[in-house]
Amino acid sequence: MAEPEKQQMGDGSDSFGQAAGQMAKAADRAGQEAAKQATANAATATVKAGVEGGKAVSEIAAGTAAGGPWGAVLSAVWSMRHSLFKVLICICLALLILITMVVSLPSIVSNSIFGLDGTKPAEGATLKGTYDELAEAVSDVVDDAYDQALAKVEQAISDGGYDYEESMEALINHAQGSAGYDVCYILAAYSASMQQNVSKEDMLAKLESVSGEMFPVTQVEKETTRQVPVTYDTYKSKKVKIVTGRKKIGTAGGKPVYQYSLEEKTYYVKDKPLTSDKEITVDAYEKITVKVPVYGAGEITGTRKETYYRKKGTQTLKPTTETVKYVECTIQPFDNSVIAKAFGIDLDATYDQFGITYREATTNMAKALKMALYGSLGSGENVSLTDQELVDFVNSQNCNDTRKYILTTALSLVGKVPYFWGGKSGPGWNEEWNTPKLVTAAGSSSTGTIRPYGLDCSGFTVWTYSTALGVDIGAGTSGQYPKTTAVTKAELLPGDLGFLAGSGGKAWSHVLMFAGYDKKGTGMWVHCTSGKGVVLNTPGYAGSLVLRRPAGVDYNAAVSPDTSYGEPLYIIEVDVTHYCNCKKCCGKWAGGNTASGKKPARGMVAMSSHYPFGTQIMIKGTMYTVEDRGGTGIENDIHRVDIFVPDHKQALRMGRYKTTAKIYRLGR
Repeated sequence: MAEPEKQQMGDGSDSFGQAAGQMAKAADRAGQEAAKQATANAATATVKAGVEGGKAVSEIAAGTAAGGPWGAVLSAVWSMRHSLFKVLICICLALLILITMVVSLPSIVSNSIFGLDGTKPAEGATLKGTYDELAEAVSDVVDDAYDQALAKVEQAISDGGYDYEESMEALINHAQGSAGYDVCYILAAYSASMQQNVSKEDMLAKLESVSGEMFPVTQVEKETTRQVPVTYDTYKSKKVKIVTGRKKIGTAGGKPVYQYSLEEKTYYVKDKPLTSDKEITVDAYEKITVKVPVYGAGEITGTRKETYYRKKGTQTLKPTTETVKYVECTIQPFDNSVIAKAFGIDLDATYDQFGITYREATTNMAKALKMALYGSLGSGENVSLTDQELVDFVNSQNCNDTRKYILTTALSLVGKVPYFWGGKSGPGWNEEWNTPKLVTAAGSSSTGTIRPYGLDCSGFTVWTYSTALGVDIGAGTSGQYPKTTAVTKAELLPGDLGFLAGSGGKAWSHVLMFAGYDKKGTGMWVHCTSGKGVVLNTPGYAGSLVLRRPAGVDYNAAVSPDTSYGEPLYIIEVDVTHYCNCKKCCGKWAGGNTASGKKPARGMVAMSSHYPFGTQIMIKGTMYTVEDRGGTGIENDIHRVDIFVPDHKQALRMGRYKTTAKIYRLGR
């Protein structure tokens, strides 16, 4: 949505007496609360002051600052009408805010940039560059901690002699991907513990000392009765010439010469092992040792023994059961309490002379850093839709496949892409989304700040149509509106647009895409809104929207999620795991080929024999081919997919998850 109109204070006449009174009151409040609030509030102002100069101060004075005592001081200053006096006061306040911001940032960040500890600042150091370097170092420590947690799981299985497959099946991994920690908070906590005597090496050493506690692992011993499938060998026939007798017919060089009798017979050799979880009757075979001729210079010079197999009736094989013990391990989410332990601070103790606790000081510094980096404390608050929720919502809409595909494309960004003033992007996923970028488009209070890159409202609608249908519906709200035609509420369909007029009816301040109706019949809209990003909701102003339909769009056009694969045969929910070619994952078949006879490689998966070899399945945009089978856990579950990865560590880190998959082909 377009930014709110700036609230202008005063009526154009100078009132020094009134201004002085407001200044006094504001200063009194600032003196009482500055220690608790000024750091976070000042950080927002400083970003603007450092990037936009006087423009930022005027906007803050107009009431768009974060609030608190400094906002009160600035508002009071702006009530003084003399322009020169305003400029002088604003310059002084900008310097004061800059100083406040610098000292409110975590010292491990500010020292590298400003050299506040007396050391020479790093050449060319920037806030973002310094933060990125520290964040990468912290991430490495946390990743190592996650690996330690995975190693503890494997050690627990080994030490207890538990069944590996059952134990890994039972693993509950709340820490997959090492999520749950806040780098800004970690930098702030370390800075609070050391104040100015900080170093990157010291911080990392202290974090490493508690890395084994970052992801707690709990375990419970359990047992289960499972079926043991029968394993049997298959055989293939082979024609063999055997020696059935010999007769001495003379001597040569003092050695006997024999005449051999030969006969061609059909025997069998082992082919490949098979398994069955059901009772099965198969041919039985027995070993037989025969003599075969040995040739030299085109003649039989002797015999040797070879072993083959021959049929001996049939045999009935029955699966058995066994009771096995396994361990259910749970890797807990990142334990933030270890941060205070690592840095030796009591979060409830008083922080120096400021009259606040270490908890408050750490939180304030973390917020100040986020405000300085992004201009906000977060990139959005809306969670993304699960694949199943997206599929269910789209399928419930009464519209054709083309509109459903437009809707699916739009909903794919819900909760995943933040709002960014002036944000545009070409078709498809943009790897730059969610990375810090400078806002360069004019006309917003975020202009000049660094924020997570994403889309603005019109950028989102353009992206949706260009990604889904390859059509351009116009740039910006002012460019899109003329390329639309009016529709009534009764005619509204998914993919249609809603335009919101700006203050006073001037221009258009926001554009949304109609998504359809929920189970209660409430109209839903998908749009990219300031402060949240792409959301699916029913905004309070929905009744004020001007309903339009993009012109020149073929809403009956044939669509396909991927034209190179065509339409999927069907969509299923799958339970995804990962495996490698090691003994732990593959047992006695470790190091061998897949069940289809191919060398294991990326892009291959193991699934139930319900899916013939060569079946193509798309998971999260990646196409895989069924080339392998698995144990009973896979064979008896048509929703299970085991994705091959090159090594065991990666298999563990990738973990397990549920998602929606598309079957494009059955068999080769």
